Amino acid sequence: MNAFSTSPALKGIKVIEIGTFLSAPFAATLLADFGADVLKIELPKEGDPMRTLGSFPPDGDSGYWWSFIGRNKKSVALDVRTPEGKEIIGRLLEKADVLIENFRPGTLERWGMTKEWLKQKKPDLIIARISGYGQDGPWREVAGFDRNAQAFSGLVYLTGEKDTAPQQAGLPVCDFNAALWSAFGIVTALLGKHRFNETEGNEIDLALYETMLPFLKDAPMRFRHQGIVTERTGNTPDYVAPGGAYKTASNEWIFISGTGDRVYARLMTCIGHPEMIDDPRYKLNKDRVKNRSDIDALINFWLSHKSSAQAIEVLTQSDVPAVKIQSIEDLMNHPQVIARENFVDFVDVFNETVCQTTPIPRLKNSPAQIRWSGQRLGQSTSEVLQKELNFDQTTIDELLSKGVIGV
Repeated sequence: MNAFSTSPALKGIKVIEIGTFLSAPFAATLLADFGADVLKIELPKEGDPMRTLGSFPPDGDSGYWWSFIGRNKKSVALDVRTPEGKEIIGRLLEKADVLIENFRPGTLERWGMTKEWLKQKKPDLIIARISGYGQDGPWREVAGFDRNAQAFSGLVYLTGEKDTAPQQAGLPVCDFNAALWSAFGIVTALLGKHRFNETEGNEIDLALYETMLPFLKDAPMRFRHQGIVTERTGNTPDYVAPGGAYKTASNEWIFISGTGDRVYARLMTCIGHPEMIDDPRYKLNKDRVKNRSDIDALINFWLSHKSSAQAIEVLTQSDVPAVKIQSIEDLMNHPQVIARENFVDFVDVFNETVCQTTPIPRLKNSPAQIRWSGQRLGQSTSEVLQKELNFDQTTIDELLSKGVIGV
């Protein structure tokens, strides 16, 4: 077994995260899961507001969510807005490979951390900047959170039933996607730096709304070339039939995908209507889309006599993709999820057992790991200042008394 089989792939990469809430912190979490040494910079006494969101363990001062977002990072409570704090972060950056931030454009510059200053500290530093609308353009300084990005990107307009109000996604998808795209950009930049011996740094400029643009399917092409504005279709895709959410006799919802001629044929055979397969009104997908209601009526009638479990069993045996629309209870108790160990119980810094999602993707070699849960605010401040910058205890105490750091 080679050395990489047990060593995380990003071991030795030093990352500094100066961010709040979700996008930059989650990007750093992804890197930390694969072994990067991440310093999470937080304001003394306040910390990342992420600590205050959601439900809390009985004896914890940070929410369950923090145990996940803050995992595998060292919490350094440091006020980078002060002269002493700026000097300290500058010295830490000299040893770093990556800086991740998600403040409104111009914020770091107001704190004296200009591009020129950063370049002076670390010429080959890779900087990932996440903001609502990007680092340039007329909207660069407009405030934007996840919901704003969802609305701006076109995602909300396309989500929901046709005759109801547009619907935001139930989860902060733009923030999470921003983290994924940023982590991908960072790893790409690191790879390019390694392969081509680059001595110049790289900058990743990502707007929250941009994270959804690749997911818009053919909506941009339809508008550009045909002038068509794609509208909401709810649980019924407008480009393929049959398929969507269907209610069963057990008063539950399942999702069936009849995509493609072969799957459609298997589905019609399964529900007892093989005559629908070669009928000219339904033979081609474009015709099935036009006559969707006829097909759905037959599917709904069949499901009205089947429980979800019965329907899914029959459809699965016929190789028709079908799945129950699951609650979190359904998901976490599903045998497939249990077999793949998608959730793990981990003892956090408050000695509470906290459920976390297992790091993904799986790598056969160089796997990701949960090394520790989200730390207390400033838990690693003294350690980092002593080991990285050789600060003595007297200096640490002085900085603490001034409010520059927290421990």
